[in-house]
Amino acid sequence: MIDASPFSSLEDATSFARQLWFKESRIQSWLDAFSGHSHLYRAIRYALASMMRKLLHWDQKYRAKFGFEFITSTETWCSQEILDEAEVRYENTLVVELDIAAQEEFKLIEHGLERLWELEKEAVVSSDSSEEADSAGQKASMLLYNLNKMPDENEYPYSGMSPDKKNAWHLAMWAT
Repeated sequence: MIDASPFSSLEDATSFARQLWFKESRIQSWLDAFSGHSHLYRAIRYALASMMRKLLHWDQKYRAKFGFEFITSTETWCSQEILDEAEVRYENTLVVELDIAAQEEFKLIEHGLERLWELEKEAVVSSDSSEEADSAGQKASMLLYNLNKMPDENEYPYSGMSPDKKNAWHLAMWAT
């Protein structure tokens, strides 16, 4: 995506990411992305005590069968839904489950792109004058930066933000 940036719209960025993810990425790239998640294990934080043991059991069972973490776009606080989904998907073959996991991972990628695009709008709103807002809007999105430049050669989307808003921006970036 670095070589193809900047993108003119969220739709362009998503379309390019979809092509890259499903048509040009190797399975090892998918597995590397999957390893950054543990949805069954994270769901334990929101589970009732009686469900924790089941989630741990299915986390271990799923990884033993497929060799990668269980990926779902279901919210982690929906512990029962995640458990039900893991039990059903456990019956899949490796090929089918790789395809489903790749689709679920891409939903998470899309969500991350949407959040980046929303940050652009927030940066524009924080500016006082409309002329400054237009200027900030052109520079605000991470996806519009020339990613082939060094970080200090690009302007950051939080230019002109108060320290509190800047901290909130950083937290939102790393939450995706």
